Amino acid sequence: MQNIVEKIDVTIDLGNANYKMLIDGKRVIDSSNVEEVPTGTFGAYRVNGKSYLFGEGAAAKYTTNKIVEDKKALLGKALYSVVEDSQRLEITTLLPLSLYIHNENKERYRELLKGEYVVTNPSEYTKRFEVVEVNVCCEGFSSLITKPELLKEAIYLVEIGGVDLAGCFVNRTPVVTQSFTTEQGMNKFYKELAKVLTSKLLEGFSDKDAELVYGKYETLTEELKEIIDSFAKEYIQKNIYKKLADVGYKKLIHKLVLVGGGAIALERYLKEDDNIIILENALWANVEGAEIIEKRRAK
Repeated sequence: MQNIVEKIDVTIDLGNANYKMLIDGKRVIDSSNVEEVPTGTFGAYRVNGKSYLFGEGAAAKYTTNKIVEDKKALLGKALYSVVEDSQRLEITTLLPLSLYIHNENKERYRELLKGEYVVTNPSEYTKRFEVVEVNVCCEGFSSLITKPELLKEAIYLVEIGGVDLAGCFVNRTPVVTQSFTTEQGMNKFYKELAKVLTSKLLEGFSDKDAELVYGKYETLTEELKEIIDSFAKEYIQKNIYKKLADVGYKKLIHKLVLVGGGAIALERYLKEDDNIIILENALWANVEGAEIIEKRRAK
């Protein structure tokens, strides 16, 4: 008699810089770069008949839309390392507010990610598994579920992701008419910082070079720190405060809550504003909140 493999639940944020996954109480995080390549490319995985490179060696993403075939490939790769052959899964995932507010987008995302997956690793070992159900939560807003007291007051929530930089007025629920979404997240931050470093230092810097330099901030010369400080503060003013002002944010009235990996990366500048709350565990708050929401729905 064939063994019946128990269905498992997975919560995953298929982000545009990293994906974050919760499964059986464990956390998994890795680069979410995906690049379709010719069959036979060294190091490539095959997902449902197409070949892809994943991780730091693949091209970074600069567009916000998550309802694309690359995200299905990324989900297949992410699940490959944690599921058994013939496993059946129910997943909970997230869409940015700009996409989530349209019901047809949630349905398109569900249909994209559902179904059978056949994934072969570079060593030619294949697993087959099936995503039987997809639950979709609202990116950004889900993070507030981890600190529910914030839902008792009127706030502005800003999420700084790999591609998206989004802000929204939240008065118990998101107010879409007082929101913005731009593609000025950390991928663009590092890309633009690379141009500044190239110009100032007269030496070519890629976006990955810029990210590595930024990560070594504490060991840099004062001159380099001043270059980065000037760029980062201008970026925050232009892409966060100006956008917030356009949708009604007033420091005297509203608290400003930040979430996402970019909030951690920019913390040294953001904490200069005593009106800002950076959510504890800002990198994981979205996926943790989505897991809580789905557990409550299931009761």
